[in-house]
Amino acid sequence: MHISFVAPTALWLLLILLPIWAVAMWTPRRLNRTRFWSSLVLRTAMIIALTLAVAGVQIVRSVDDLTTVFLIDSSDSVSPSARGQAEAFVQDAMKGMKPNDKAAVVVFGENALVERTPSDTPVLGRLSSVPVAARTDIQSALQLGMAMLPADTKKRMVLLSDGGENSGNAVEAARLAAARDIPISFVDLGSSNGGEAMIDSLSAPANVRQGQEVELVATVNSTVAQPAQLRIFNGDKVILDQQVQLAVGTNSYSLKVPTKDVQGFQRFRAEIQPQIDTRAQNNQTEALVHVNGVPRVLLVEGQPGEAQNFKDALTAANVTAEVTAPDAMPTELSGLSDYEAVVLVNVAARDLPVKAMANLPAYVKELGKGLIMIGGNHSFGVGGYGRTPVEDALPVYMDVRDRQERPDLALVFVIDKSGSMDACHCSGPNRQTSQFRRGGTPKIDIAKDAVAQATQVLQPNDTVGVVAFDGNSHWIVPAQRDLTVDKVTSALAPVAPEGGTNIKSGLLAAEDALKNTDARIKHVILLTDGWSGGGDNLDVANRMREEGMTLSVVAAGGGSADQLQTLATQGGGRYYPADNMEDVPQIFVQETITAVGNYMIEEPFTPKYAGASPVLDQLNQGLPTLYGYNGTTPKDTATVALTSADESPVLAQWQYGLGRAIAWTSDVEGKWAKDWVQWPEFPRFAAQMVNWVLPSSATANSISSAGMQANFHTEGAQTILDATVQDAGGKPRNNLAMQATILQPDGSSKQVPLTQIAPGEYRASIASPMQGTYIVQMVGSAGGQIVVQDTAGMVVPYSPEYRQGQSNPLLLETLAKETHGARLTQPADAFSHNLADVSRAQEIGLPLVLLALLLLPIDIGVRRLVLRRSDFGMTAAMLRGQRPLSPVSEGPAAQRARGKRTEADDETLERLLAAKHRARKRARGEEE
Repeated sequence: MHISFVAPTALWLLLILLPIWAVAMWTPRRLNRTRFWSSLVLRTAMIIALTLAVAGVQIVRSVDDLTTVFLIDSSDSVSPSARGQAEAFVQDAMKGMKPNDKAAVVVFGENALVERTPSDTPVLGRLSSVPVAARTDIQSALQLGMAMLPADTKKRMVLLSDGGENSGNAVEAARLAAARDIPISFVDLGSSNGGEAMIDSLSAPANVRQGQEVELVATVNSTVAQPAQLRIFNGDKVILDQQVQLAVGTNSYSLKVPTKDVQGFQRFRAEIQPQIDTRAQNNQTEALVHVNGVPRVLLVEGQPGEAQNFKDALTAANVTAEVTAPDAMPTELSGLSDYEAVVLVNVAARDLPVKAMANLPAYVKELGKGLIMIGGNHSFGVGGYGRTPVEDALPVYMDVRDRQERPDLALVFVIDKSGSMDACHCSGPNRQTSQFRRGGTPKIDIAKDAVAQATQVLQPNDTVGVVAFDGNSHWIVPAQRDLTVDKVTSALAPVAPEGGTNIKSGLLAAEDALKNTDARIKHVILLTDGWSGGGDNLDVANRMREEGMTLSVVAAGGGSADQLQTLATQGGGRYYPADNMEDVPQIFVQETITAVGNYMIEEPFTPKYAGASPVLDQLNQGLPTLYGYNGTTPKDTATVALTSADESPVLAQWQYGLGRAIAWTSDVEGKWAKDWVQWPEFPRFAAQMVNWVLPSSATANSISSAGMQANFHTEGAQTILDATVQDAGGKPRNNLAMQATILQPDGSSKQVPLTQIAPGEYRASIASPMQGTYIVQMVGSAGGQIVVQDTAGMVVPYSPEYRQGQSNPLLLETLAKETHGARLTQPADAFSHNLADVSRAQEIGLPLVLLALLLLPIDIGVRRLVLRRSDFGMTAAMLRGQRPLSPVSEGPAAQRARGKRTEADDETLERLLAAKHRARKRARGEEE
């Protein structure tokens, strides 16, 4: 045991004792000797106590308490029987715990979880923690175990694992444990799992030319000789199905597949069904091969036949194009990558698959492909592309951002407030067959929120009105400008559902208001369930359209009337069946954005040349007339090649990442571009538009994929990317700045640099990628200019957790050696008290402060209080319960003993005073 200090510099405060003692010694004493020294000692003790408390004095004692953290490997590489043995080992070890010993348990796989915090309970219950078992991360388990160990006990970690680490770095964690004097002992759970067969790899070239044969090599490993069924698939088609005899060790099987009639990414899969097996997770793997052929262009048309003119023009220019509907287009990057360019021909945003909408920007930016949007009444802003991912990839914004150019907007919300809007009906188009359900949020409240949210996307100069209807119409917010969300919310608050349903009254009120509004765009959004007694209202919709007003309809609930879709069609707007009322606010916002961007100019004009563009090569002898276009705003870095009479973009282009995109704001039908599609140069125009966005068009910048070959293979937890780059003469290209962009299955991307390892050879190591299919875009630069690029497919097979030989006893030995741990064979050794001594510090600052406070009144008493011996006697008598004698009953001697004055004392005092008086006179020379 010894004493230590938290802040030893505070001990300098003890120097205060020197001046205190000096003053006490040099000052005349008014106290007797005993009281003087007693007071000085007490004050000295108080100062020492307070100084020690400020310095953080501690009493340090050696302790023999031990805390052991058990780290149990629950990854898939550890068999269930081995995990059972680990639990039994921990349970037996806990039985050997001494008093004050504690045990904690961590269960780990790919992640580490606390099963039990340090506790002295010698019983291990059933393990309830379930970590991700597809990988083994010993490092995270060791780090968590160290964090759980208390500082004032002996410490030990016991790792129960097979050592099959395939994520993290356990040696780094062991070095940290060694620095903290925490030994890592281990119990090896590695064992033979019996017969096991697995497909180690399916090798294939990353890129081939169309017409070449793809050589597939399936490598199968087996621990025992056994028969098995081997199948190889191309997509879902079986191209090989045969019985094979597996020998012990490595077995290879090859197959050549023709690519005469295919191109794009081809997915191959190999499967093995062995007779003797332990894990099914490692019985299949895949390969992705990119077959380079004639560039393919995908035309996505909003309505059947809309892309026919464009396809015919491309065919006349010898460009291969395929036409598909939006719902049939590929949505994953691997499917989109089969095409060199995608052309959206008057496709509405709501018709485009959500996954395709999200992946198209990466398709252009990361893969270097092309994107073209062609206008029409369902494209650009009117098609709802504002604030979507596709807008990010195009060279124009979907709205007119210059207030002087953007047309005025007048928007009226027509809201159903009939009694049916207080409930949720779930079926049927009329009241008689529908069933109502009370409870939850009423439809009318959701409608109020939808109007408020939609108002937020408008600008102060827009005219906005809100009219509600039941049996009659009621203006909630008269059509006006400078309308804020707070004003709308306050006005809508008292609206309650009641009465019948008269849609016509609401539409007529909106029509009258818009007639008297000076705005270029006039739009009405109707929200109703459609149960109206006023007819189908098609006459009102037709009249509104003739007056330049458009009508969109949001059908509230799954039981909405069927005629609402017809009403929206006749009104020239859009129809939204909101089966789930919770979707209505977002629908209102999107429809409002669409209305804001609903800038279609329908008037004849001849496009004006605005900038040089390869799309217009040899087309400078005059252009045909166009009769309409979609209003947009060019982005800062875009090139506008053609404009309308008011300088709005008609043809805009730009580089977006590695790819290119074009916006043609007119159509390719017989409506706006009827003269263009009959123009003899239209095939040249269409072909040059497509050729400019194709990756192959980059040859003008000396960029090529020729001479680059990529290969992928797995080494443990790493996936290795090797790229070989040669020039046209077959010589290696050196000193390139190589970088790979890995597009992951979830659509996100990751940048990985490649390092040159040999002439013309570059390599990158990707740590622990998750199982799945990846698209890899490789780019090589020299002098800041891209000189070579290529796209390849990468397949990460099953986790390395399921590979053979994952047990790594050498790693376990290394961890133990690094930290002075040991292999444990007996459970009792987990609580062996053979570790270095550990001290436990106990602060005594508070007791010292209390001691000083206790000494303070004693010091005051010593200096100020005068006590006689008789006082102690009286006190003792009182404590014994005896009543002290009164002064009357006491004799002179007793009184003198108690300090009481008697008559004799008074006489003596008078004589003493008289003698003192005479002495003073003599001193002054006076006679008596």
